[in-house]
Amino acid sequence: MRLTAVYLLVFLALDAQAQNPESPSTQQVVVNGRKTDVEAGRDFVAGKIVIGKERIAESGVQNTGELLRREPAISVGKNGSLGLLGMNGYTQILVDGLPHSGDPLALDLVHVERIEIIKTSTAATGPFGIAGTINIIRKGVQRQALTTLRTGASVSRGRVGADLAWSSNQLASNSPFAYNLSVSARRIPARSDSRSAETLEGPQGKQPVYESRRDSSRAFQTFNAAAELSWKPAPGHKLSLSPDAGRFVETSDSMERRNWLDGRSLGVNQRARTPLSSAALPLRWDWEIDADSRLSVNARLLQMRVDTDAEGSEQWRDAPPRARMSTMRSDSLGRFLNLDYNTVLGGKHEIAAGAKLMRNERDLHYLDLVDGRPDPSLALLGPASNTWSLRKQLFIQDDWRIDRTLAVNFGVAAERQDLRLTEGPFQARRRFTLWSPSGHVARKIGGDSKRQLRFSLARSFQPPEIDRMLLRPRINAFAPCPSTALCGANGIGTADSSGNPALEPERARSMNLSYTHGLGKGSEVRIEGYARDIRNKIGSELALEEVPWADAPRWVYRPANLGRAEVRGIELEGRLSGKDVAPRWSTLELRGSVGWADSILRDLPGPDNRLAGQTPWRAKLGGSYTLKDLPLKLGVESNYLPSDWTRSSLNERVYASHRFTLGANAAWQLNAKSKITLNLDNLLHRTGTRIDEYRDAAILLRTVTGSSDDARLSLRFDTRL
Repeated sequence: MRLTAVYLLVFLALDAQAQNPESPSTQQVVVNGRKTDVEAGRDFVAGKIVIGKERIAESGVQNTGELLRREPAISVGKNGSLGLLGMNGYTQILVDGLPHSGDPLALDLVHVERIEIIKTSTAATGPFGIAGTINIIRKGVQRQALTTLRTGASVSRGRVGADLAWSSNQLASNSPFAYNLSVSARRIPARSDSRSAETLEGPQGKQPVYESRRDSSRAFQTFNAAAELSWKPAPGHKLSLSPDAGRFVETSDSMERRNWLDGRSLGVNQRARTPLSSAALPLRWDWEIDADSRLSVNARLLQMRVDTDAEGSEQWRDAPPRARMSTMRSDSLGRFLNLDYNTVLGGKHEIAAGAKLMRNERDLHYLDLVDGRPDPSLALLGPASNTWSLRKQLFIQDDWRIDRTLAVNFGVAAERQDLRLTEGPFQARRRFTLWSPSGHVARKIGGDSKRQLRFSLARSFQPPEIDRMLLRPRINAFAPCPSTALCGANGIGTADSSGNPALEPERARSMNLSYTHGLGKGSEVRIEGYARDIRNKIGSELALEEVPWADAPRWVYRPANLGRAEVRGIELEGRLSGKDVAPRWSTLELRGSVGWADSILRDLPGPDNRLAGQTPWRAKLGGSYTLKDLPLKLGVESNYLPSDWTRSSLNERVYASHRFTLGANAAWQLNAKSKITLNLDNLLHRTGTRIDEYRDAAILLRTVTGSSDDARLSLRFDTRL
């Protein structure tokens, strides 16, 4: 009620100003020519990076993840994760402004219209995204008839993958109906191997513990079909029905053998298959009330099913093998209702307001067998669990163009979350109320839109993932439980993992200060400083506990709120289009970035108590050049991250060696409608090193693991039919 009253007062005040006869009249702006992606982001007060459909079409890559890896503003972690400001786990990734049911970075570009990137929080993007937001906008119905086809193949270490994508946009002349349809399918195989060795350092000196070898293979298969049917029943009104269905299947097979120096030996073979099926039915109504006001209502129903079937075997030396089988069935139903209102008041205030209602319920069923009998270690938590969540969100935002050189954006987003978790006899209820005010100022220096200074302040959040709040454990495969009794003891290096239903959301205060210097329509340099102060930082806690699945204390990883974290950093990024330099360089494009960061977990003793994944510095460089005498475009992409240590808990710290990736690509334009693209990824594949150190009293346990990456070659053919 209080929030509604605040919104009402703000609307009344702005409406009064709009009706003031002394208010300046609406300025008429005439735009000639098509805007580049760089120009499209300059008018956004908080600073926006736009990847438009022309750049998407020219990229020659298959999905959003591959495209974003080339963007200077995107940081690529050592584990391949993507994000902003080097804070990959704190980046909100949306599809059409909503959370996506699957992996949004695996979305085929045939379904994508454009991508928008904001390195701060705004009221319109919601109270989440401590590092910022990546919003992937799907293709809608276009007022043209167009059909495209893309097919491709890839190979990595002798394993062949393939992909196919087709889209069609059709409309009848003078008809209120139009539709589009897109279909994509892909299969990607992958293989990896690693070698590990563990040593123990104590009063007796340094002693070897074990050596191990692990070989694994994985395959990913995806299929997605999306359509949109639009109908304009009357001027200013549009109804859209956009069904979407997808299926994702992951299969894996791994074999690891561990040989202890005391003569023990254990081989663990694991195979799993996880299909995910989803179906969504969105219905949208757009109403153009007048020239300055629009209302949009979007209702969406989402159903998802996940089935996991895993089986494995354990083979101890001088002991009969032990067989394990586990299945998990997950059925979820989500309901979403979005309302968005936009209007212009007084010619200078662009008001956006909206409400979101999201409800999701999920039922999970488990079956765990050891040698054909129910696993007694997991009996206490029961064969089923249920999660239920209800989210209510309101926001209001004002883009105020004070004059031709100064603009401000201020707003507030509020969300309340109600959660209910049920696992056998255990039940937890949680409620979070999140308020996120934000303010942004943009100043055009000398009235030039190419030279802008921006300052942003915001409060944002990172809610705990529901799966990290569930208690059901994952037993370490190298400290297995017997088939007829509860688990025994394990070691600090073979810890189990479990959830924590008492997790609190992370709450952050954010500051960004940036200067952008445009060099032309498609070129600019940006330097940006940022700071994040995070409370209730969620990390891992490794402790020896009494647990319900064992009759002796076991070491367990749990997510936990570790206290305060601080991040300070600066980024320099740029994009240069040869067209803005000289005619002879018109086919050259360069892009790159370099970032420095310092982070600390205040309540975790050092050394190396920095934010996980936040390396001290990072660098990216890429570019392309089109030959003048041949319809051939050549490109190169590189990314470098230095080696570093990170302390993730009181008992553990982790070292990761430096990572340098290099890729090359070539696109041959066969004619006005068709082209062939060749991509070479991870050309300098090498063995990376990871060191895990566990300290227990006066003993230090160190595990050194070396793992290798593989190069990948892919070839694609695109055409307009």
